[in-house]
Amino acid sequence: MRQSFDKDAQKAFSLFILKEMGYDFSAGRLDESVHPFAIGLSPGDVRITTRYLPDDVTSALFGTIHEGGHALYEQNIDPELAGTPLCTGTSMGIHESQSRFWENVIGRSRPFWERYYGELQRRFPGQLDVPVEDFYRAINVVRPSLIRIEADELTYNLHIIIRYEMEKQIFNEGLKAADLPEAWNAKYREYLGVAPDNDAEGVLQDVHWSGGSFGYFPSYSLGNMYAAQIADTMERELNGMWELVGRGELLPIKEWLTERIYRHGKLLEPSEIIERVTGKPLDPDYLVQYLRRKYSDIYRLG
Repeated sequence: MRQSFDKDAQKAFSLFILKEMGYDFSAGRLDESVHPFAIGLSPGDVRITTRYLPDDVTSALFGTIHEGGHALYEQNIDPELAGTPLCTGTSMGIHESQSRFWENVIGRSRPFWERYYGELQRRFPGQLDVPVEDFYRAINVVRPSLIRIEADELTYNLHIIIRYEMEKQIFNEGLKAADLPEAWNAKYREYLGVAPDNDAEGVLQDVHWSGGSFGYFPSYSLGNMYAAQIADTMERELNGMWELVGRGELLPIKEWLTERIYRHGKLLEPSEIIERVTGKPLDPDYLVQYLRRKYSDIYRLG
Protein backbone atom coordinates (compact mmCIF):
# COMPACT_ATOMS: atom_id res chain seq x y z
CA MET A 1 0.00 0.00 0.00
CA ARG A 2 2.98 2.33 0.51
CA GLN A 3 4.85 2.89 -2.72
CA SER A 4 4.88 5.45 -5.52
CA PHE A 5 1.64 5.56 -7.54
CA ASP A 6 1.41 7.62 -10.72
CA LYS A 7 -0.81 10.66 -10.23
CA ASP A 8 -2.30 10.59 -13.73
CA ALA A 9 -3.26 6.94 -13.28
CA GLN A 10 -4.85 7.77 -9.92
CA LYS A 11 -6.88 10.53 -11.57
CA ALA A 12 -7.96 8.26 -14.43
CA PHE A 13 -9.23 5.66 -11.97
CA SER A 14 -11.06 8.31 -9.92
CA LEU A 15 -12.77 9.57 -13.08
CA PHE A 16 -13.71 5.99 -14.01
CA ILE A 17 -15.32 5.33 -10.62
CA LEU A 18 -17.21 8.64 -10.71
CA LYS A 19 -18.70 7.60 -14.05
CA GLU A 20 -19.67 4.21 -12.61
CA MET A 21 -21.46 5.99 -9.73
CA GLY A 22 -23.53 8.01 -12.19
CA TYR A 23 -21.82 11.38 -11.76
CA ASP A 24 -22.86 13.63 -14.65
CA PHE A 25 -19.74 15.13 -16.24
CA SER A 26 -21.85 17.44 -18.39
CA ALA A 27 -22.89 19.06 -15.10
CA GLY A 28 -19.59 19.03 -13.26
CA ARG A 29 -15.89 18.20 -13.20
CA LEU A 30 -13.11 16.79 -11.03
CA ASP A 31 -10.19 19.03 -10.02
CA GLU A 32 -7.38 18.98 -7.47
CA SER A 33 -7.16 20.83 -4.15
CA VAL A 34 -5.27 20.58 -0.87
CA HIS A 35 -8.52 19.62 0.92
CA PRO A 36 -11.24 17.77 -1.06
CA PHE A 37 -14.59 19.53 -1.38
CA ALA A 38 -17.78 19.72 -3.43
CA ILE A 39 -19.56 22.87 -4.53
CA GLY A 40 -22.95 23.08 -6.18
CA LEU A 41 -23.73 26.23 -8.12
CA SER A 42 -26.89 24.63 -9.52
CA PRO A 43 -27.98 21.07 -10.41
CA GLY A 44 -26.32 21.77 -13.78
CA ASP A 45 -22.97 22.74 -12.28
CA VAL A 46 -21.74 20.65 -9.34
CA ARG A 47 -17.94 20.49 -9.12
CA ILE A 48 -15.74 18.35 -6.92
CA THR A 49 -12.06 18.14 -6.02
CA THR A 50 -9.75 15.57 -4.51
CA ARG A 51 -6.17 15.36 -3.21
CA TYR A 52 -3.56 13.07 -4.73
CA LEU A 53 -0.87 11.54 -2.52
CA PRO A 54 2.08 10.00 -4.38
CA ASP A 55 2.50 7.15 -1.89
CA ASP A 56 -1.17 6.24 -1.32
CA VAL A 57 -3.30 4.77 -4.09
CA THR A 58 -6.61 5.04 -2.22
CA SER A 59 -6.56 8.49 -0.59
CA ALA A 60 -7.57 10.40 -3.71
CA LEU A 61 -10.04 7.69 -4.68
CA PHE A 62 -11.93 7.72 -1.40
CA GLY A 63 -11.85 11.53 -1.40
CA THR A 64 -13.34 11.44 -4.90
CA ILE A 65 -16.05 8.96 -3.94
CA HIS A 66 -16.88 10.99 -0.80
CA GLU A 67 -17.25 14.24 -2.73
CA GLY A 68 -19.01 12.36 -5.52
CA GLY A 69 -21.67 11.35 -2.99
CA HIS A 70 -22.27 15.02 -2.22
CA ALA A 71 -22.41 15.77 -5.94
CA LEU A 72 -24.93 13.04 -6.75
CA TYR A 73 -27.25 14.61 -4.19
CA GLU A 74 -26.97 18.09 -5.72
CA GLN A 75 -27.11 16.92 -9.35
CA ASN A 76 -30.32 14.95 -8.83
CA ILE A 77 -32.56 17.47 -7.09
CA ASP A 78 -35.87 17.94 -8.90
CA PRO A 79 -35.28 20.50 -11.70
CA GLU A 80 -38.54 22.22 -10.72
CA LEU A 81 -36.79 23.45 -7.56
CA ALA A 82 -34.01 25.16 -9.52
CA GLY A 83 -33.69 28.84 -8.73
CA THR A 84 -35.40 28.51 -5.34
CA PRO A 85 -33.93 28.21 -1.81
CA LEU A 86 -35.19 24.60 -1.81
CA CYS A 87 -32.69 23.55 -4.49
CA THR A 88 -30.07 22.15 -2.12
CA GLY A 89 -29.62 19.34 0.39
CA THR A 90 -31.96 19.40 3.35
CA SER A 91 -29.16 19.47 5.94
CA MET A 92 -25.45 18.87 6.15
CA GLY A 93 -26.13 15.75 8.23
CA ILE A 94 -28.17 14.23 5.40
CA HIS A 95 -25.60 15.53 2.91
CA GLU A 96 -22.78 13.82 4.79
CA SER A 97 -24.86 10.65 4.95
CA GLN A 98 -24.52 10.45 1.19
CA SER A 99 -20.80 11.16 1.05
CA ARG A 100 -20.09 8.70 3.87
CA PHE A 101 -22.49 6.11 2.40
CA TRP A 102 -20.77 6.11 -0.98
CA GLU A 103 -17.25 6.34 0.46
CA ASN A 104 -17.56 3.70 3.17
CA VAL A 105 -20.66 1.52 2.92
CA ILE A 106 -20.18 1.08 -0.84
CA GLY A 107 -16.59 2.13 -1.58
CA ARG A 108 -14.92 0.18 1.24
CA SER A 109 -17.10 -2.89 0.85
CA ARG A 110 -15.87 -6.34 -0.21
CA PRO A 111 -18.28 -6.63 -3.21
CA PHE A 112 -17.09 -3.23 -4.54
CA TRP A 113 -13.49 -4.38 -4.65
CA GLU A 114 -14.33 -7.83 -5.95
CA ARG A 115 -15.58 -5.92 -8.99
CA TYR A 116 -13.07 -3.06 -9.25
CA TYR A 117 -9.79 -4.38 -7.84
CA GLY A 118 -8.81 -5.88 -11.20
CA GLU A 119 -9.42 -2.48 -12.83
CA LEU A 120 -7.15 -0.84 -10.27
CA GLN A 121 -4.42 -3.46 -10.74
CA ARG A 122 -4.45 -2.92 -14.51
CA ARG A 123 -3.72 0.79 -14.01
CA PHE A 124 -0.74 0.02 -11.77
CA PRO A 125 0.85 -3.08 -13.31
CA GLY A 126 3.05 -5.04 -10.93
CA GLN A 127 2.32 -2.76 -7.97
CA LEU A 128 -0.70 -4.39 -6.34
CA ASP A 129 0.31 -8.03 -6.52
CA VAL A 130 -1.82 -9.29 -3.61
CA PRO A 131 -5.23 -11.02 -3.50
CA VAL A 132 -8.33 -8.85 -3.36
CA GLU A 133 -9.11 -10.06 0.17
CA ASP A 134 -5.74 -8.77 1.41
CA PHE A 135 -6.37 -5.43 -0.30
CA TYR A 136 -9.89 -5.21 1.18
CA ARG A 137 -8.59 -5.81 4.68
CA ALA A 138 -5.74 -3.34 4.16
CA ILE A 139 -8.05 -0.47 3.19
CA ASN A 140 -10.16 -1.18 6.29
CA VAL A 141 -7.32 -1.50 8.80
CA VAL A 142 -8.05 0.17 12.15
CA ARG A 143 -5.37 2.31 13.76
CA PRO A 144 -5.22 5.65 15.62
CA SER A 145 -4.32 8.44 13.21
CA LEU A 146 -3.84 12.19 13.10
CA ILE A 147 -5.76 13.13 9.95
CA ARG A 148 -9.55 13.02 10.07
CA ILE A 149 -10.18 12.49 6.36
CA GLU A 150 -7.77 9.53 6.35
CA ALA A 151 -9.26 7.90 9.48
CA ASP A 152 -10.83 4.44 9.43
CA GLU A 153 -14.53 4.06 10.13
CA LEU A 154 -14.06 2.87 13.71
CA THR A 155 -11.88 5.73 14.94
CA TYR A 156 -13.38 8.43 12.69
CA ASN A 157 -16.00 9.64 15.15
CA LEU A 158 -13.32 10.24 17.80
CA HIS A 159 -11.93 12.93 15.48
CA ILE A 160 -15.39 14.50 15.40
CA ILE A 161 -15.82 14.34 19.19
CA ILE A 162 -12.51 16.18 19.67
CA ARG A 163 -13.59 19.01 17.36
CA TYR A 164 -17.08 19.23 18.88
CA GLU A 165 -15.71 19.42 22.42
CA MET A 166 -13.25 22.13 21.39
CA GLU A 167 -15.99 24.16 19.72
CA LYS A 168 -17.95 24.08 22.95
CA GLN A 169 -14.84 25.23 24.79
CA ILE A 170 -14.39 28.11 22.33
CA PHE A 171 -17.95 29.40 22.66
CA ASN A 172 -18.84 28.41 26.22
CA GLU A 173 -15.53 28.62 28.05
CA GLY A 174 -13.62 31.28 26.14
CA LEU A 175 -10.86 29.03 24.73
CA LYS A 176 -8.53 31.39 22.85
CA ALA A 177 -7.22 30.87 19.33
CA ALA A 178 -3.64 30.97 20.62
CA ASP A 179 -4.41 28.04 22.94
CA LEU A 180 -6.05 25.84 20.30
CA PRO A 181 -2.91 23.89 19.28
CA GLU A 182 -2.11 22.86 22.84
CA ALA A 183 -5.74 21.91 23.56
CA TRP A 184 -5.94 19.99 20.28
CA ASN A 185 -2.75 18.03 20.93
CA ALA A 186 -3.88 17.15 24.47
CA LYS A 187 -7.18 15.75 23.21
CA TYR A 188 -5.47 13.68 20.52
CA ARG A 189 -3.19 12.17 23.13
CA GLU A 190 -6.19 11.45 25.38
CA TYR A 191 -8.62 10.08 22.77
CA LEU A 192 -6.33 8.47 20.19
CA GLY A 193 -2.94 8.13 21.85
CA VAL A 194 -1.16 10.14 19.14
CA ALA A 195 0.09 13.72 18.86
CA PRO A 196 1.01 15.78 15.78
CA ASP A 197 4.53 16.97 15.06
CA ASN A 198 3.20 20.24 13.65
CA ASP A 199 -0.03 22.18 13.36
CA ALA A 200 -0.49 21.28 9.69
CA GLU A 201 -1.25 17.71 10.76
CA GLY A 202 -2.96 19.04 13.88
CA VAL A 203 -5.30 21.95 14.45
CA LEU A 204 -4.82 23.47 10.96
CA GLN A 205 -5.68 20.33 8.97
CA ASP A 206 -9.35 21.20 8.35
CA VAL A 207 -10.71 24.22 6.46
CA HIS A 208 -13.94 24.45 8.44
CA TRP A 209 -12.96 26.84 11.24
CA SER A 210 -10.99 29.18 8.96
CA GLY A 211 -14.08 29.24 6.73
CA GLY A 212 -16.37 30.03 9.64
CA SER A 213 -18.13 26.64 9.64
CA PHE A 214 -18.33 26.22 13.40
CA GLY A 215 -20.83 23.54 14.40
CA TYR A 216 -20.36 21.64 11.14
CA PHE A 217 -18.24 18.72 12.33
CA PRO A 218 -21.07 16.79 14.09
CA SER A 219 -22.70 16.54 10.64
CA TYR A 220 -20.16 13.85 9.77
CA SER A 221 -21.14 11.66 12.72
CA LEU A 222 -24.82 12.29 12.02
CA GLY A 223 -24.06 11.32 8.43
CA ASN A 224 -22.47 8.06 9.55
CA MET A 225 -25.58 7.23 11.58
CA TYR A 226 -27.99 8.19 8.79
CA ALA A 227 -25.92 6.21 6.26
CA ALA A 228 -25.97 2.99 8.29
CA GLN A 229 -29.72 3.22 8.86
CA ILE A 230 -30.42 4.01 5.20
CA ALA A 231 -28.16 1.13 4.10
CA ASP A 232 -30.09 -1.27 6.35
CA THR A 233 -33.33 -0.33 4.58
CA MET A 234 -31.73 -0.43 1.13
CA GLU A 235 -30.44 -3.97 1.74
CA ARG A 236 -34.02 -5.09 2.39
CA GLU A 237 -35.77 -3.06 -0.33
CA LEU A 238 -33.31 -3.14 -3.23
CA ASN A 239 -33.29 -6.71 -4.48
CA GLY A 240 -29.79 -8.16 -4.49
CA MET A 241 -28.12 -4.88 -3.54
CA TRP A 242 -24.70 -6.41 -2.89
CA GLU A 243 -24.91 -8.58 -6.01
CA LEU A 244 -25.45 -5.33 -7.96
CA VAL A 245 -22.38 -3.78 -6.35
CA GLY A 246 -20.38 -6.94 -7.07
CA ARG A 247 -21.28 -6.60 -10.76
CA GLY A 248 -20.48 -2.89 -10.85
CA GLU A 249 -24.14 -1.97 -11.34
CA LEU A 250 -24.20 1.15 -9.17
CA LEU A 251 -26.86 3.11 -11.03
CA PRO A 252 -29.83 1.31 -9.36
CA ILE A 253 -28.39 2.44 -6.02
CA LYS A 254 -28.17 6.03 -7.23
CA GLU A 255 -31.73 5.82 -8.56
CA TRP A 256 -33.02 4.40 -5.26
CA LEU A 257 -31.43 7.29 -3.37
CA THR A 258 -32.64 9.84 -5.92
CA GLU A 259 -36.25 8.75 -5.51
CA ARG A 260 -36.16 8.76 -1.71
CA ILE A 261 -33.70 11.55 -0.88
CA TYR A 262 -32.02 13.52 -3.64
CA ARG A 263 -35.01 14.77 -5.66
CA HIS A 264 -36.69 16.36 -2.64
CA GLY A 265 -33.96 18.93 -2.11
CA LYS A 266 -34.89 20.96 0.95
CA LEU A 267 -38.62 20.20 0.72
CA LEU A 268 -38.39 17.72 3.60
CA GLU A 269 -36.76 18.08 7.02
CA PRO A 270 -33.99 15.60 7.94
CA SER A 271 -36.30 13.87 10.41
CA GLU A 272 -38.92 13.48 7.67
CA ILE A 273 -36.35 12.05 5.27
CA ILE A 274 -35.04 9.39 7.64
CA GLU A 275 -38.52 8.36 8.81
CA ARG A 276 -39.89 8.20 5.25
CA VAL A 277 -36.91 6.17 4.03
CA THR A 278 -36.49 3.79 6.97
CA GLY A 279 -39.81 4.00 8.82
CA LYS A 280 -38.02 5.01 12.05
CA PRO A 281 -36.39 8.06 13.65
CA LEU A 282 -32.61 8.26 13.61
CA ASP A 283 -31.19 5.42 15.72
CA PRO A 284 -27.41 5.11 16.37
CA ASP A 285 -27.75 1.37 16.96
CA TYR A 286 -27.71 0.85 13.18
CA LEU A 287 -24.21 2.31 12.99
CA VAL A 288 -23.03 0.22 15.93
CA GLN A 289 -24.41 -2.94 14.33
CA TYR A 290 -22.87 -2.08 10.94
CA LEU A 291 -19.43 -1.47 12.45
CA ARG A 292 -19.56 -4.53 14.70
CA ARG A 293 -20.57 -6.81 11.83
CA LYS A 294 -18.02 -5.43 9.37
CA TYR A 295 -15.01 -5.31 11.65
CA SER A 296 -15.73 -8.58 13.44
CA ASP A 297 -15.48 -10.15 9.99
CA ILE A 298 -12.35 -8.24 8.94
CA TYR A 299 -10.52 -8.96 12.20
CA ARG A 300 -11.98 -12.48 12.48
CA LEU A 301 -13.27 -11.90 15.98
CA GLY A 302 -15.80 -14.72 15.84
